[in-house]
Amino acid sequence: MRPTKLTNAPEGFEYYRVCDKEGVCHVVRGMREVQRLIEVRPGLTVTKIP
Repeated sequence: MRPTKLTNAPEGFEYYRVCDKEGVCHVVRGMREVQRLIEVRPGLTVTKIP
């Protein structure tokens, strides 16, 4: 799964909304954090925040 990039923030400073199947969402900063969460909990939905 590849996250959707919605902003032009510098690499590492963009924000992503990460949601689980139950609809619980968190906002994280940077692709590395997104990748870490996906490794821990596969099946998350990721959307980049403008």
